[in-house]
Amino acid sequence: MSPFETEPGIRLFQMIRRPLLLLLILALIFTGKVNAQSQDPYVVLNTSKGTIVMRIYTGIAPRTANNFLDLVSRGFYNGLSFHRVENWVIQGGDPNGNGTGLFVDPETGQVRYLPLEASPYLHHNAPGVVAMAHSRSPNSGSCQFYITKKASPALDGSYSIFGGVVRGMDVVYNIQIGDRIVSAEIVNRSANRSGQPQGSASAPRQPPPTGESGF
Repeated sequence: MSPFETEPGIRLFQMIRRPLLLLLILALIFTGKVNAQSQDPYVVLNTSKGTIVMRIYTGIAPRTANNFLDLVSRGFYNGLSFHRVENWVIQGGDPNGNGTGLFVDPETGQVRYLPLEASPYLHHNAPGVVAMAHSRSPNSGSCQFYITKKASPALDGSYSIFGGVVRGMDVVYNIQIGDRIVSAEIVNRSANRSGQPQGSASAPRQPPPTGESGF
């Protein structure tokens, strides 16, 4: 069996679980039990270890958030692995699978780099923070992202936070090197449907509300 294939039992479980999870998220949104500030979209990340649901802060970090949503809509992350796992973080989204990969826009043939987009409302203050990884330059983010497993305040101001885990932190804790993203999809996307990265945002009116992991 190919390393990118899923065991039959796991595949059947994911086929059953996925639509139920999507229905649950939509039900929570439309009944008001999830405060979808500015109609922030959610991304359902189906991994080989289970499902992670992330709220994406398009209103607070629009350029970074919409870059991520664009890559999700392209299917860029499907099949990619988590190449870095430490006691405080997991990192994935690298097409090379070793921490060196970048997103090359097929329309331009150029690497898409993102400038640092830090917000005073977003901090590495809890497990479940989702942010864009970069190399030595803070303006070299592209496609790799990380999810924290514990508070990491030393990173504040140096990395672009663009989302937070609202469901599936148990999966985050169980991810190991080599586990993969089976698929990723956007839920409740009501604004900026083009999916293209946008310019800087104006200051948000309020910080994001609290959820399962502090988001």
